[in-house]
Amino acid sequence: MLLTKDEKNRIEIIRAVSEGKIARADAALLLALSERQVYRLIAKQEADDIRHILHGNRGRAPANKIAADLWAEIVALAKERYAGVNDLHLQELLKREHGIAVGRESLRKQLRSAGLAPKRKHRPKKYRVRRERKAAFGMMLQIDASDHDWLEGRAPRLTLLGAIDDATNYAWCRFEAEETTWGYLALMRTILLREGVPLSLYSDRHMIFHSPREPTIIEQLQQEEPLTQFGRACRELGIKIHKAYSPQAKGRIERLWEFMQDRLVVEMRLGGIATQQAANQFLPSFLKRRNERFTVTAHDSNSLFRSAPRAKELDRMLCLKETRVVNGDHTISYQGVILQLPRSSKYASIARQRVEVLELRDGSLEVIYKQHCILRLTGRMLKQMKEKK
Repeated sequence: MLLTKDEKNRIEIIRAVSEGKIARADAALLLALSERQVYRLIAKQEADDIRHILHGNRGRAPANKIAADLWAEIVALAKERYAGVNDLHLQELLKREHGIAVGRESLRKQLRSAGLAPKRKHRPKKYRVRRERKAAFGMMLQIDASDHDWLEGRAPRLTLLGAIDDATNYAWCRFEAEETTWGYLALMRTILLREGVPLSLYSDRHMIFHSPREPTIIEQLQQEEPLTQFGRACRELGIKIHKAYSPQAKGRIERLWEFMQDRLVVEMRLGGIATQQAANQFLPSFLKRRNERFTVTAHDSNSLFRSAPRAKELDRMLCLKETRVVNGDHTISYQGVILQLPRSSKYASIARQRVEVLELRDGSLEVIYKQHCILRLTGRMLKQMKEKK
């Protein structure tokens, strides 16, 4: 009879007690038995009765064992009718549709033995290194968005854009209809005017923050990466954007979303909030209470936020900005509209020169040449020109 490792250990311990090498109390602790049971085992050991080391159920078939033909039927169902169904779902279907109750782990073993791979491959856990908080307020902000049914069906779904200071957990947020460049620029404007310019941002790899296109020849020669509109605005402000390659890397703002989805939703329901405008009006008071409770003290008491430009100058950074080459007839094309540049007493001709076209938050348009505005259109004027084309 083949003995297991545990059974062999039990024999050695009981023999040691019989020979006086181990006290009965110590043997009871080693075997996780009472001293009375140890006495019984010693007696059987001395009587040369091997049954004392065997489990009572050894050699017996389990009462809940499933017959081999039933397992064959289950495997056949998994291969044919329920092909591509995951293990847990298959377990539920077998019980609901066929009255077959099987354990999940037993089912998994049978399916793997039959060569049926799991529906989803489980990736091995990655080794992650703890990243300590930044030392000072304003050294780095984590920035992200959360698309959620914030108003619980009282209005269309909204997206909450937010930023959280890595050193202190202080947070800023605003509601937008969706995650857009304009929304993040508006969020940054709020932070810049209230606190100043942070040193860096930590974001995911969304195309709003990081451009997926290949660099142009000029960018390659200048050793520059292609920039999005948001990235270009941050570069002008002296803000560096770092990439996060996993949700765990930006865990602080992910936990902020969990908190907001848990509490902000309830607070707005109690407050009867039913529109995006009302939600944005409600946010400051909620964030004030949240920041007072959950903000922590930074290691360095000095703020690293830098002074921000004035609002007017800031608006011409936090905008959509593109470059155009002026045609020979002093026109440029923007969004399918031909814009005629007026004559200027400062320049005889700017044909073939580069100008910057700025689309501001209010919808107005400005054409800039050598830091001078040579054409300004309101949003209404631009809309009318688009309708006439």
